Amino acid sequence: MVDMNPHSAEATGPTRTTSSPFHRRIAIRSAILITVLGVAQAAPVGHPPIPGLPASQSYKLRIDGVPVAVNDESDFDFHTAFFSMDEPVTVEVEFPGDASHASVHPLRHGIKPKVVDNTISFRLEKPLKLVIRTEGMLPLALCATPVEREIPEPGEPHVLYFGPGVHEPGLIEPVSGQTVYLAAGALVKGRIETRDATGVTIRGRGTLDSRGFSVRDDKTHAVLFERCKDVHLEGIGIRGGSWWMTLFLLTKDASATHLSLLGKTVNTDGIDIDGAENFVARDCFIRCEDDGFGWHAVDAEANGQPPTRDCLAEDCVIWNTGWGNGLRVGASMETDLFENITFRNIDVLEHAGAAIYSDHSDWALCRNIRFENFFIESRGKKDRPVINIYIAKTRYSNATGFRDERGHYDGLEFVRVFAPAGTSVQLTGHSDAHRIENVLFGHCRLGNEPIDGPEDIETNEFVGPVRFETAG
Repeated sequence: MVDMNPHSAEATGPTRTTSSPFHRRIAIRSAILITVLGVAQAAPVGHPPIPGLPASQSYKLRIDGVPVAVNDESDFDFHTAFFSMDEPVTVEVEFPGDASHASVHPLRHGIKPKVVDNTISFRLEKPLKLVIRTEGMLPLALCATPVEREIPEPGEPHVLYFGPGVHEPGLIEPVSGQTVYLAAGALVKGRIETRDATGVTIRGRGTLDSRGFSVRDDKTHAVLFERCKDVHLEGIGIRGGSWWMTLFLLTKDASATHLSLLGKTVNTDGIDIDGAENFVARDCFIRCEDDGFGWHAVDAEANGQPPTRDCLAEDCVIWNTGWGNGLRVGASMETDLFENITFRNIDVLEHAGAAIYSDHSDWALCRNIRFENFFIESRGKKDRPVINIYIAKTRYSNATGFRDERGHYDGLEFVRVFAPAGTSVQLTGHSDAHRIENVLFGHCRLGNEPIDGPEDIETNEFVGPVRFETAG
């Protein structure tokens, strides 16, 4: 079995940092906040149970010896628990029976629990999104977040505050400068739409349940930012209805961090962008039944052809079992440019189709697309290529008459992509004018073998040059 720990000898090789100043600004802002406000580190905080859900009969959880609520969210094929931490903690999970076969995922973190009778325990050094698996039981999602600071009070100006308990506001429409705050223990039934706004934040440790409000036939999302700037989605849980859970459309300087997204029906994409610039998705758990990330450009006739550029997803965990893919660049690519897109430190625990998929169906130039420290734990449910990138006319290609043309990949990099159970890698260009060019496989493995030559991937004549790096 391939070691999934990126600090092992298997995980050496080139590293590229994100070029966008916005990505660095997000990290610096967080560091300053911790430095200024975190002189006295807060004790770990267990979040209250989600209102209306039964307590889990399968798991008991303790953080530093203190019991924490575990929710039975079997409607989404999971049990869930949430807590916040600033310093290392000891996690104990108690099972109804033998715990000796329990495992902690993602495997790349190298967490080897101690087992005593029906309980496992391990040390957690920082907030992570983890899944506990054992045979014959629904998995347990453990979602740790940083301890909140600067929590707003009810009645503060420019704050839409939802305290503990059940609320059913339906459609929430924040305007520029407002914060929507969901307190821990809040269950808010509805959806949030923000258009033409600047400086909107949706945050907290509560849950937005969009079932019945995010509807496929209406194409309504759990959370929509459209034509916005400087907008942020942080810390909350989202439960999907029957359409994409989040969409950042024609939006700049935006982030989605420390989210737990659970969707069960087809079309419940996790985090989608379209015409976004300077976007960050970080530290999210995405259980979806379509694409974990759906990064695309839909409907140039309605939206124009703005570029999508300088976008980063990192430190996210994806679980996708019924439809869709781990992540998808495409299908609709009705724009001129997709540029500087990075997926880094991504763990795909389960995937229905491919783990990395791009069915590029329109005319965009995709330049500098990178997958780095990408860990694919399962074979997939449909025995398809674990990586499948192609350019073609498909049922998703523009159908309005706006433009009927294929696109181009220039700069496609896979660096430390590990797929120990993977079957194949396929790259397929469309024609000599619509190629996949300048491809790199650096320190990647498929099955138990390195991807170190052209015989290890499947391509056609419209792909290349392809470089392979395995040393250094």
